[in-house]
Amino acid sequence: MTVKTANSEWTMTKRKTTLNILITLILGLVVSLPLYASRMNQSNLPMSQFNFQGFVPDSKENRRDEEDPNLIRLMVNPSFYWTINRIIDQYQQQNNRPFRIHQGSYQDFVNLMEHGETFDLVILDQMAQAHELLAQKHATEARVLAIGRIGLWAPLESARSLTVINLQNGPIGLMPEHTMQHQAAREVLERGEMLRSMEPRLKTTTEFQDLYNLIETGEIPMGFLPWQRIIEGGIQQQRDVLKLQGNHHSAILYAAALTRAGSARMDVKHFWQQLFEPASQNILKQSGFD
Repeated sequence: MTVKTANSEWTMTKRKTTLNILITLILGLVVSLPLYASRMNQSNLPMSQFNFQGFVPDSKENRRDEEDPNLIRLMVNPSFYWTINRIIDQYQQQNNRPFRIHQGSYQDFVNLMEHGETFDLVILDQMAQAHELLAQKHATEARVLAIGRIGLWAPLESARSLTVINLQNGPIGLMPEHTMQHQAAREVLERGEMLRSMEPRLKTTTEFQDLYNLIETGEIPMGFLPWQRIIEGGIQQQRDVLKLQGNHHSAILYAAALTRAGSARMDVKHFWQQLFEPASQNILKQSGFD
């Protein structure tokens, strides 16, 4: 009886210990759930942050609440992104204004605007698109900002003339089809009576590809690039780079449009005026624009 009683007491003690452990775990879980939920609400994922460039519709109102009232909001054609950053850097030396720059095509701008996004200035690579914004009363003013040029980069060759493309038989890279640089490259080849023979070699990139990088890594042997991209890469003085004459293709006009929202703000209008002042125009020339 004594042994049996001892065994029973040991069993009861073990059960109590196990029960206490379970109760502790359950209580811990109950307490931790609100904390976990709180952490999820304060997510550090990029899409939950104010400066995320992916436009998350669910967080749009929160982002507006967090925006600096002095924020100048720009939509810029990707081929002008490097240049506009240089202009803004200079502008901020004298004017303490925050900027948010989004890269995208004209259609990206239209889509975002239809979803309620607001921009103060838009920089496009086609003047016709700026005129369309004026006609639809989405913009109050539009002006030519810069004239673009294109260049041919043919690594491992001495690019003294367009005939350098005959020295290789691999693909010839072109900018995305909807861009003026794509059209300009084809016009240059047509003027040189080379378009028909080179047509099978032409490789059009997509808006998600960086033609400069594809040429640099050798994935595409040579290609036609915006001249400002060549200057950004610092290769404009290399012997394998050829700057093409501007009168051999249609003008590549970069246009700036002042939106209705931007025209109602003095700080935006001040920056708008500065875009066309000599200081900004000097940066445009240094960046490869006419």
